[in-house]
Amino acid sequence: MCSYANESLIISVIISLNQNHQINYTKEEKSFDSIRSLKLTNFRSHENLSFLLSGKPLSIVGQNAVGKTNILEAISLLSPGRGLKNSNLNDLSNTKNMNGWGVKAQIISNNETIDISTGMREGSTGREVKINEKKVSGSSHLPKFFSLYWLTPSMDQIFLESPSYRRRFIDRLCSIYKHNHISHIRQYEKLMRERNQFFKSNIQDEKWLDKIEYQMARESIPIAINRIDLVYELNKLLDCSVDSVWPKASLKINGLVENLISTWNPEKAEKEVSIILKRNRRKDFLSKRTNEGIHRGDLEVFEKNKNIAAYKSSTGEQKGLLLSIIITHLELVSNKTSRYPVLLLDEVVAHLDEARRASLFKKIFDSGAQVIMTGTDLTLFDEFKNILDIFILNMGKLKEV
Repeated sequence: MCSYANESLIISVIISLNQNHQINYTKEEKSFDSIRSLKLTNFRSHENLSFLLSGKPLSIVGQNAVGKTNILEAISLLSPGRGLKNSNLNDLSNTKNMNGWGVKAQIISNNETIDISTGMREGSTGREVKINEKKVSGSSHLPKFFSLYWLTPSMDQIFLESPSYRRRFIDRLCSIYKHNHISHIRQYEKLMRERNQFFKSNIQDEKWLDKIEYQMARESIPIAINRIDLVYELNKLLDCSVDSVWPKASLKINGLVENLISTWNPEKAEKEVSIILKRNRRKDFLSKRTNEGIHRGDLEVFEKNKNIAAYKSSTGEQKGLLLSIIITHLELVSNKTSRYPVLLLDEVVAHLDEARRASLFKKIFDSGAQVIMTGTDLTLFDEFKNILDIFILNMGKLKEV
């Protein structure tokens, strides 16, 4: 029987505040987000690259340093933020031509065809985003139209890195599950910067601080609820549906606000966050930063069968835990939102043994989602060519196998 040990602490929060996410959709009712055409202009190593996609899972195969990951990075910029490499947007132009860069895609989303483009002009300070040729105010609008996320080799160290890496990871997963999540985080961070700047300026204005801290507390609650909800739902699926070839992951979100939400109702938790921020003013003034809050939460991951923390697990088990979370999240999003996001897997397949590789491709095939993978060895994908589109990248050109 599947169970979740912390269910009694948070089930009331999940039911009362997220009832709209308790609907499970059948495969026939789901929409599969997919890319149908992609054009890169002056982006990284690609001066001018364009190709058509069928919507099926896709592998891009080529030698190291031919630009496979650059294609995935370009696709990742069809979502909010700075892409899968978290790069400075000014550094994305082709080195032969520093006059800006552009990415344009035609996608299918919610059974509608949509054109999305993004890029930077020379001398601009931010990237431009257009939906159906109409400029929108920032990349935060993109998840309403298109949903995607990724797994890259650099993420393999996530269990060994500082909590900020794991927060970004869980918040990106949350943003696909709940589209308002990033806007709450950005507003909270803006308020926190104002509060920190206030302490640096040595101005005394208690009423202004009261107002800022009230707003910070208010923004904290939906962020915490979204994180708790996601972890709760992921644990249910991880407990029941993960193939036995994978290590069994168990997740826990730990932080001041998350713990308050799990213990109290949201209204009481919000008041307590305000009280804590006010109580910490002296300490925060001395350090010139906000020492406690939703921005300090951490995601803890365990290998359930061995009851061992992920950071203590072997490198192979850490890779397996991370991939099992990503694949399970794909299933969760489709169950709760009726949409399958696009998933980018950079150099992931090469690190899997035969059993896990077969399990991964079965999951991909069963889901029907568009999963875009890269690799250097064609033979790793060749046996699955009946369910995959395979492209060879060489000398800046793509050729379908």
